[in-house]
Amino acid sequence: MSDNETPPQNVEATSTEVALTGGEVAPPAERKMKKIIRKKKRPARPQIDPSMMKSEPPPQTGTIFNIWYNKWSGGDREDKYLSKTAAAGRCNVALDTGYTKADKVPGSYFCLFFARGICPKGQECEYLHRLPGIHDHFNPNIDVFGRDKHSDYRDDMGGVGSFMRQNRTIYVGRIHVTDDIEEVVARHFAEWGQVERSK
Repeated sequence: MSDNETPPQNVEATSTEVALTGGEVAPPAERKMKKIIRKKKRPARPQIDPSMMKSEPPPQTGTIFNIWYNKWSGGDREDKYLSKTAAAGRCNVALDTGYTKADKVPGSYFCLFFARGICPKGQECEYLHRLPGIHDHFNPNIDVFGRDKHSDYRDDMGGVGSFMRQNRTIYVGRIHVTDDIEEVVARHFAEWGQVERSK
């Protein structure tokens, strides 16, 4: 360095470099290390016993079994609610969320059986066992479970919906009506995300 040049103002030294100031050797400066603490997720738990899983058609409530809609049709149509049955399970998001094999595969879909509360595989499942986040993006013609959407709604308004519009409405019927019905419904659905409005 010549006499006309000004020395640099900020000189950082690592453990292998030495800074020269006026011909003197400075001791090596300490490296600043940032410690990242990552909370390990727990493994997803099996929600039901695997021996309880049965793949059989729904009980007969009509005269013709429609393989397209996976339900019975025809017959007695006096009360369509008589054929409804209670759900086999219920997902508890706080207890059932955990890592699975799908966490190592980018672009994995979410487990439909986890959402229904009846996934017997737990951490061995090939699908995600958690709620979708803002970083989960999928093609608009499929849902988060990997099922195909269509351009129009089904005739019986079942299925996964239409890719022509986003639908965030859920209908809950045949529940006991009380004075605090809206609070009860909001409390039960709040674990799945913010309830914008209930009517």
